[in-house]
Amino acid sequence: MFMKILAVLVPLYAILAGLGGFLLRSRELANVFDPITGLPGRGALTTAVLIAFTLANLLAIGVFSAYIAAKRKPPTGFENTFGADPIFYPILFVLIGIVWLVGTYLIFDSLRLAGELSLSYMYFLILSGLAAICVSVFAIEMFQDCRRKASYALSLVPTVFLCFWLIISYIENATNPVLISYVYRIFAIATAALAFYFTSGFIYNKSAPGKAIASYYASIYFSAVTLADDIHIGQKLIFAAIIAASLIHLSVMLRHLSPKELTVSGVISN
Repeated sequence: MFMKILAVLVPLYAILAGLGGFLLRSRELANVFDPITGLPGRGALTTAVLIAFTLANLLAIGVFSAYIAAKRKPPTGFENTFGADPIFYPILFVLIGIVWLVGTYLIFDSLRLAGELSLSYMYFLILSGLAAICVSVFAIEMFQDCRRKASYALSLVPTVFLCFWLIISYIENATNPVLISYVYRIFAIATAALAFYFTSGFIYNKSAPGKAIASYYASIYFSAVTLADDIHIGQKLIFAAIIAASLIHLSVMLRHLSPKELTVSGVISN
């Protein structure tokens, strides 16, 4: 019962924290950055509050994740940990994949109309489309027959895409001296990559529930904050899909964790 309550409260906390970060970021973008130069004002209170709010939330979820890692363990098998048997799991992830695909197409259409379809962006779009498809197909495969190991590789594609997106984002902002103008976006992509990476670990019997919880929460929070940024609507849809995926995995994993068994070893001699 305790874990079932946490399976509701922790995702709710993540949503509320993300909403708070989104509102603070929106206020920061509206009041702190100069509309002409794009440079932030000195001593901006909103920026300091957002940073403090972010650090406080990360510290709280870090402590909670460490507690869960010490006290709880996941059941054997991805399908038992994430509850992939109920039909809602593949349905939700098919919808997530569709939102992700729509976002990818909108980015493609925007780049095409602007004549900016470079080779690196083509790789980005291809990997993004594959990631969206793999998110949906993998969920369907886990529902139909989780023993088909050929489908396990599908879980790795979103991580590969997000790592590539991280590289692209770094290159795009390498000459930008205003770190706080894009740092939350970088964190959002990086933590999303970790979230999918640790999810894959449950498939390959390398489960790390504490790290998974921390990465799910961080990806939800930073993606929500990033939604306030002035980025393309297609990117916002992808971040929204990432939020939904992390929320689902966070909730269902917490629900299925069980107490660790206490073992005592020793030698008893007469």
